[in-house]
Amino acid sequence: MKTMTWVMSAAVIAMSAVGCGGQSGASMGDTKSVAQGLGPNLEFYGSDTLKAALIAADGAAGAGLNVQGKGSGVGEGCLRGGSAGFCGPGQQALAPMSRDMKTPCLTGEKSNIIALDAVNAFVNSANTLTNITMADLQKTFFATNASNVAIPGSCTSTLTKYRRDDLSGTTDTFKSLVGGGSFCPGVIVVADGSLPAACTSPAGVSAGANASATACIGYLTATDSNAIGYSGDSAKRTGNKALSVNSIAPSVDNVRKFLTDKANAYPLARALFLNESTTNVRSDEEAIIYDWVYGSGKAQFENILVTQGFISCNTSGALKCGGVNNDGRGAGVCN
Repeated sequence: MKTMTWVMSAAVIAMSAVGCGGQSGASMGDTKSVAQGLGPNLEFYGSDTLKAALIAADGAAGAGLNVQGKGSGVGEGCLRGGSAGFCGPGQQALAPMSRDMKTPCLTGEKSNIIALDAVNAFVNSANTLTNITMADLQKTFFATNASNVAIPGSCTSTLTKYRRDDLSGTTDTFKSLVGGGSFCPGVIVVADGSLPAACTSPAGVSAGANASATACIGYLTATDSNAIGYSGDSAKRTGNKALSVNSIAPSVDNVRKFLTDKANAYPLARALFLNESTTNVRSDEEAIIYDWVYGSGKAQFENILVTQGFISCNTSGALKCGGVNNDGRGAGVCN
């Protein structure tokens, strides 16, 4: 697995008088009249699963965003009412997310699908297990179901279990699809910015000295023969493997059925998003990356996503993920 790193310029970009760039499809040349909304160091929050891909895209577009990750819940908060400790209300006009927006949609919000992904149950390659049922996956990780009813026979697995934190869109997706409520005692939380020592110590440098939570779960399952952890597909690496679920493998074809034949798709398939609010002020930096993603950089952006281990929606062209213009914009719940 390739780990991407990014070094931000030491220069602090001065805040100047700028104006509203919040219109969908706004160009880099828009004249602004109000202050841009990003944090003092151009912090840009959203999905940890998509963090490495957005860092690469930002570098290719020359936008200058300080891509932070932290979780889809944080990114959604930055579009909406704020996220404590990270951003204020409406601070971002864009947010990379590994899940759709939570309903009800707010005025001007658009769910923009950019790729597909599998939430995988990873185990060590030495583990003889190759398939797990949804029922057993639920029992492994959850003490109660989505209705907060105790699950008979749950929490008895002797595997060391790892999960993403509660701000993660991956956790939201996993809980929703598996039908989970409260996690079993002893499930180890792996959060971006607060990783287990194994991922940050010298021995864990191969996961990345500042590894994302996704990369960390990949590293932990690849180095512990007794481990199981759920994460996005980009946690795949030498030493771990993704289990089939209900005897359906997380193959490209089975994941693509999420858009065309959901009943026969890999059960934990999902879409990935670059969601937006067209009513929030769009910073110059967000406008640059938006125009690149949906303009001259479209094919390059999709190639970055595929290189990171995600799945293109369609083989006929970049970002053909549905929506009115079949470029993924407005293809989700908010349109």
